[in-house]
Amino acid sequence: MKGFKLIDKETLKETDIASEKNEDLETNVKVKITKCLITLNDVLRYSGEIDCENVVLGSFGVGIVSESFNNLFGIEKGNRVYIEPYNNCNECYNCKNGETSKCSNVLTAGEDYNGFLSDFVSVNASKVFLLPDPVSEKDALFIGQIANAISIIDKLGVQKGDYVAIIGNDNLAVITALLLIFYQSVPILIGTDDEMINIAKESGVYYTLNSEDNWQKEVSVITGGRMAKNVVYIADSDIPATKAFAVASYNASVAFTGNSTKASAISFALAVKKQLEIHCINGSFGNTATSINILANKAIDLSKLKVDTVSYEAVPKTFKALNDKIKNEQPIHETIVELF
Repeated sequence: MKGFKLIDKETLKETDIASEKNEDLETNVKVKITKCLITLNDVLRYSGEIDCENVVLGSFGVGIVSESFNNLFGIEKGNRVYIEPYNNCNECYNCKNGETSKCSNVLTAGEDYNGFLSDFVSVNASKVFLLPDPVSEKDALFIGQIANAISIIDKLGVQKGDYVAIIGNDNLAVITALLLIFYQSVPILIGTDDEMINIAKESGVYYTLNSEDNWQKEVSVITGGRMAKNVVYIADSDIPATKAFAVASYNASVAFTGNSTKASAISFALAVKKQLEIHCINGSFGNTATSINILANKAIDLSKLKVDTVSYEAVPKTFKALNDKIKNEQPIHETIVELF
């Protein structure tokens, strides 16, 4: 097996990847990776902003089963699959007491263990999910973001007809808005990236506000003066969190989320004044099957999302270009790497 490993800050090297020492061939399946998704987290690991070294990058991956020794979970050779990119730590209090869904230290592919920028991976069969025919590989790479959006909606307890303000400049913001429409709620997508705002409009999001709008005033008009009962703030947006607090109603629920784990400074003075309920959500872990079902039933349309596609050979050049954009304070979006 070969893949691009991060061996030092801003240094990728294609190398042979040894199998994990504790790999159990009776419970693992081998998957030939066909497509991998480079995310903001990957680029921040590459740059050194997120501590990570000597690991294969690539946050999400899809592929074709090449070996399945016992046909575990009905998985057979030749199946198209999505690989859930998270593992329990098996060391925290919750894991040791059988509550693995509440793991306090979830391990992440491409950071805590090898990701999917490789030709093959060997993974536990429980992390492999069959992809129905209607689900494209491109859409499947966004299953993690769909799963996160589901967790946000569930945690906030969003009801039919509720207004939900979304502060964000990325594909996760658009995906969250589309899911809210599917659940018959009313998203208000707010951002400073005009291209992403246009993508949201083309995807069917009716209420959108850009940098030229007075967000607080417009949300007040849209909601009849009530403001937003629920707010989703995507930390990767580089928009001050105070903007999210400003459009929230008194005692509203505000969900903090994002695709990356980069650090940021936040003032909670307005949140305290409004007595807002703050939720921190990283819920991609556990909603995979539901996300696949949503895609299989064409409940949301991801065809307009902003995403680039590159070859496996172009990976080093692509990481350098994306990192340069971040250094120059330019926005970046997901990139699909085609391996086969």
